[in-house]
Amino acid sequence: MANVNHSSSKIYVEGDYTIGDISGQIAIGENIKQTQIFYTNCIFIYPDGRSVKGKSWLYTQSIRPSTNPNDIFGRQQELIKIDEFLNDRPALAIIGLRGIGKSTLASLYIDRIEKKEDFAGIFWYKVDENTDISDLVNNFLTVAGKSIKNLEDYREVDQLDILFRELKAAPYLLVIDNFEVLLDPQTNKPLKSSFSDFIEKSIEITGKSRVIFTSWESPASERGIRPELYHIGGLDDLAAIQLFKKNGLIEQDNNIQKVKKLCGGHPLALILLIQLIKGGGETLSTVLDDNALWIGEEGEVAERILDKVYKERLDKRQRKLLQYFSLFSEPTNSKAIASVVNDPLWTEVIIKKIALNLIRKSLLRKIGESYWEESLIQNYSYIKLNQKDKYHLLACQYFLSLSIPKCSKIEDFQPLIEAYHHACKAKKYDLASIILLETNLIQDLSTWGYFEKLIELYNKVLPEDHLDDKPLLKSLKTHSTILGNIGRAYRHMGRTLEAIQYLEKALKISQKIEDKQNESICLGSLGIAYGDLGETKKALQFGIKALEISQEIGDKKNEEVWLGNLGLSYREFGKAEKAIQCFEKALKLSQEIGDRRNEGIWNGNLGETYDKIGELNKAILYFKNALKISEELQDRRNTSGWLAGVGNVYIKLYEEEIAIEFLEKALEIAQELKDKRAEGICFLRIGSAHFSLENKEKAIENYRIALKINQNIRDKRGEGACFANIGNIYSKFGDSKMAIKHYKKALEISEEIEDNMLEDYILRNISEIYGMLGETDKVIEYYEKALNKSQKTEDKKSEIQWLGKIGNAYILLKNFGIAIQYYKKALKNSQELGDKSNECLFLGNIGVAYSNKKAINEAIGYYSKSIIISQEIGNMLSECLGLCNLGIILGYKEKYRDAMACYLLAEDICFQINDPYINNIEMSINDIKNKIGENEFEKILKEVNPKLDKIVEEILSDT
Repeated sequence: MANVNHSSSKIYVEGDYTIGDISGQIAIGENIKQTQIFYTNCIFIYPDGRSVKGKSWLYTQSIRPSTNPNDIFGRQQELIKIDEFLNDRPALAIIGLRGIGKSTLASLYIDRIEKKEDFAGIFWYKVDENTDISDLVNNFLTVAGKSIKNLEDYREVDQLDILFRELKAAPYLLVIDNFEVLLDPQTNKPLKSSFSDFIEKSIEITGKSRVIFTSWESPASERGIRPELYHIGGLDDLAAIQLFKKNGLIEQDNNIQKVKKLCGGHPLALILLIQLIKGGGETLSTVLDDNALWIGEEGEVAERILDKVYKERLDKRQRKLLQYFSLFSEPTNSKAIASVVNDPLWTEVIIKKIALNLIRKSLLRKIGESYWEESLIQNYSYIKLNQKDKYHLLACQYFLSLSIPKCSKIEDFQPLIEAYHHACKAKKYDLASIILLETNLIQDLSTWGYFEKLIELYNKVLPEDHLDDKPLLKSLKTHSTILGNIGRAYRHMGRTLEAIQYLEKALKISQKIEDKQNESICLGSLGIAYGDLGETKKALQFGIKALEISQEIGDKKNEEVWLGNLGLSYREFGKAEKAIQCFEKALKLSQEIGDRRNEGIWNGNLGETYDKIGELNKAILYFKNALKISEELQDRRNTSGWLAGVGNVYIKLYEEEIAIEFLEKALEIAQELKDKRAEGICFLRIGSAHFSLENKEKAIENYRIALKINQNIRDKRGEGACFANIGNIYSKFGDSKMAIKHYKKALEISEEIEDNMLEDYILRNISEIYGMLGETDKVIEYYEKALNKSQKTEDKKSEIQWLGKIGNAYILLKNFGIAIQYYKKALKNSQELGDKSNECLFLGNIGVAYSNKKAINEAIGYYSKSIIISQEIGNMLSECLGLCNLGIILGYKEKYRDAMACYLLAEDICFQINDPYINNIEMSINDIKNKIGENEFEKILKEVNPKLDKIVEEILSDT
């Protein structure tokens, strides 16, 4: 590392910018592979005038071309032009032919602006075909002193947000070199969607940061959006003349100008031409007479000159070494070359000597102990290499021979990834699949969230048309596994429809070859994918089939997983009891096979399910079991989820302050992990805690944050819950119009995703508001919707509830005949289910309806039956109400003694259960007293007490 001390420069930054501690380090963090860092003293100026001393930095990943003035000629006008471009534009693409000097020009520009010290940091990153957006973001944040732990766990869109938030906070220059390797050669659009987003975001930077791309062709995003383009040509006449004279060639200026024009000023072509002349025998005049050399475009001329140098100025070993180096996409050391050549005559010492001669001829470059070729030379040499498959296989074996450390980041896997690429290049696709499937590569890349990287790797062992062409792999089972893995990767990326295509193809193959285990995995994965789409019925169907097969073949691990996922589907379908059964079975299996992580997950899901059905003590018990396991395993993601679950239960127990403590801990972890879905849940539940505390403004604020998050991540279920909760606030505080507006949005979403529990909840709430507004027709309309839904899903308990509510609504409309019809349907369903409590309720309700119709005998009959059942099940309140209603009817029939018997029995029950309804009973007794006079009343009162049991018996027998 070199320290460059200049006078302190002033760098203006945004108010929330903080300077990372990067001083005194050579290699910053574990994410960096090859590093060249220079530090400069600077003063950072904040908007409010405050200033603080800091360090600016210059970082280079991989290869940055040398800017030695002895080797560079011209380009001053181009540098001025780039300055003009970037003065008011945030992004620029320097484009031009291979070897024309794009990267060198960008490197020269860094030298130019580094002296000005206008940037907090300058970041050079040379990408290759394996580069992911995570690699770029991780390296940048690390050298900026602002690394984020487990950044790979974040979604790529969130990683980009973090990067560009930093670029807005302080002025940085990013140079993304070699960008063409990430582009589709037909469209010039990135092969990886995250780099398409990167292009668009770079154009939208509002701060002082700047981004430069170098590329053969003009890069464009998926939507065709491009950065500003600067197409560079070759050297000018003066620079070409300087280049020749610098190399000791005294030639006529007009001949140099002619040759410069013929090759378009292509720097590499001119450098190679000089090597051709310096090698002996040729002069510039004789070279100009070689007409075959100058046919074609500028790039073709450069290649023709290279061809002449290769054939006439290199010996056999030099040619072979160029070919061997061309196998590798990254700088490569002599040991790797010796392994590939596999010849005792090609020792590392010999290779280094030959390499030195090639460096002198400008055909090879060196960085550290590794060598690399310009892309024009590499492509040319690779074409010349015979037996490519053989050498790629040897390169694969070399990388497999390297010791792999305990992998904690993607760079640790680089030897395996290189071995995999060489196996694919050697067309040894089955060997490649073994490297992919029989190491920890897939499992760890999945755990870290590198799904785009996984898809890129899978694609290399598949035919051009993944789903229809003949497989490259000999084993159909392995081919099916790869297709299924791609499907699961797409599903994790939120591309569910693409996931289903791959999973269905994998399923079809596994069924054809009778691979039961993979068939089970594909079915289960399809169930999860359809669940993501809200198609709960399909999710259940696939899940049940997957479970049946795993049980049939004795696959305990997958049986456990499909049981748990079935539980999720049943819960979403509103069948809590079945969900609990599935989770309990999955939990038992996880304990049997020692699957500690899933043991925690099924405990947590049991907690969530018991929470949904109101068994809060059980919910807390299971949540705390899950929390203990996730903390033991240091599983931060699930720890956040279970903390949020406990918090939700405490809200329902009216322990809001405790709830908020748990939820804020959960939120902190979710934000640390950039888990937006979990973050949305936490904000939603914190809002609910404030709602319970009647903190209206705080509740709405948290609900709206949660709503925005769920809309951004397209989580329909979460979005529906947010609208429902905002509706609750407006309902509670009397704004019926706003409440209904938000409830209707929630209802629309619940219908779209078939969320039965949410739909029932919203229908109930909307109906209650219309009921308070006196719009009974609207109440019935929404009750009927709920009834139809419960009948469709064959949810008898819910159907009974809605039948009863519709009956109640018709009572309000004084349409007692229709009310009786609904009550009788509810009564019948209750009797079929053996639900004595509801049977008692609807017998009483039917009695009320008949009473209002003046059908006295029918009313007495239903009231009496209601009283008998309430006595059977020990429901004293229901018995009390039945006796009171019966008393009213008997009073209407002027059977005052019997009515008084009922009232006194009811009064006795009210005293026992301390029910305030006793006041109503006393009013009814006073009514009788007023009707028959005090003397008659006292007489009845004296007579009735000893005969209460007999009177009730007579009433019951009368029915």
